Amino acid sequence: MEMSALDFVRKSHYGYYFIILAAALAALIHVICKPMLEGANNQVEINPIVMAFLIYFVLGIFITPLVKKSPVISKFARKDVMFMALIGIAEGAGLITYFYGISTTTAVNASIFSNSEIIFALVIAMLVFKERLQIKECIPFSMIIIGMMIIPIGNDLYQNDFSFGSIVTGDILIIFSGLLYAIDITLCKYLGKRFDVKKTVQIISFTCAAITISMIALFQIPMNVELAQLPNILIMSIIGTGMSTLFFLMGLKLIGAVRTVLLYSTTSVFGILFSGLILSEAITPVDIISTMLVLAGIVLLRNKLAGIEETVVETKVINKTNTTYGVLSRKTKLLLMVTKSIQNTTKEKTRKILFPNCGIG
Repeated sequence: MEMSALDFVRKSHYGYYFIILAAALAALIHVICKPMLEGANNQVEINPIVMAFLIYFVLGIFITPLVKKSPVISKFARKDVMFMALIGIAEGAGLITYFYGISTTTAVNASIFSNSEIIFALVIAMLVFKERLQIKECIPFSMIIIGMMIIPIGNDLYQNDFSFGSIVTGDILIIFSGLLYAIDITLCKYLGKRFDVKKTVQIISFTCAAITISMIALFQIPMNVELAQLPNILIMSIIGTGMSTLFFLMGLKLIGAVRTVLLYSTTSVFGILFSGLILSEAITPVDIISTMLVLAGIVLLRNKLAGIEETVVETKVINKTNTTYGVLSRKTKLLLMVTKSIQNTTKEKTRKILFPNCGIG
C-alpha cells in the first residue's frame, strides 16, 4: 500500500519541528519589541498602543489573502459582533498591558511569565465547570505558580530592597496580560465554532486594530515610528505571530493536542536564550530555577489531565484560535485514581482550555 504524504510527514516527525519552530518564532516578540518601546539604540520610543495597532493591522493584511481561499462557514450575526467586540477589548488590552509591562521589566522575566495564560485559563475553566484539582494535581499547579510568579517577583523585590519599583510593576502588568489572554481564549471558543481559523484570526486582528486606532485618536497619541523600525514590526507581526500560528496549527494536526502544548511551552526557554544573546540581559540561576519549575509543572499537570497513553485514535481538538479540527492524537485511558466519568469530562475540557495564547500577542 502506497504511503500518503501525511503519513510520510508524520513518520518523519515534522510535527515536532513545526511546534519547536513556532515556539522559537513566538519568543522573538519578547526581545524585538523591548528596544523599540524603550527607545534604545537612539531609536524613537514607540507608544505601546501604537505598537499594538501596527501589529494587528499588519497581521490582518497578512492573513487576508489566505482567508479569500478558505470556505465561508457562516454569516455574521448580532451575537458575533458582540463577541468580536469583547474579544477585541480583551485581546487588545492584553497586548497593550504586555507592552507597558515589558517596557519596564526584563525580557527574561517576560519569557518566564509567557505561560501565565495557561494557569488563568485553567482557573477560569474550573470556575465555569465547578471543577476542583485533584490532590496530585495540586503539586504541579503549585510548581507553576511558584516558578512563574512567586520566585521572579520575590527576587525582584529582594533586588530592589522590597520596594515596589518599576520592574516589579512591569512583572505584575505582564502577569495581568496573561489573565486578559485567558479571557480572550475563553471568548474565542464561540467564534471558533462559526468561522475557520484564518477567518477568526483576520476578524480578531482588524477588530483589535480598530479599537487601538480609536484609542490613538481619542487620546491624541502621536504615531512616532521610524522607517528603520518597520522591519522589526513586520517580523513581530508576520513571523512572530502569523507564521508562528501557522506552524503551530501544522504541528497540532500531526502530533496531537497535548504534545503540541507541551512543546510550545518551550517558548519561555527560547525567550530567555534570545534575551541573553540579542539583548545581552543577565540570565541568573534564579531565572533558570523558575523556568525549570514552570516547565516541570506544565509537563506533570498536562499529562495528568490528559492521561495520554499509547493507542492512537482520531479525536477533535481545539486549535490555537479554538477552531475544531479532526486530527490524530493519543487515546485517553482511565487513570488508577480517576473514574470514567471524570476522565471523559476532563478529556474534553482539557482540549478546550489548555492551549497557549494564540492570540495575537
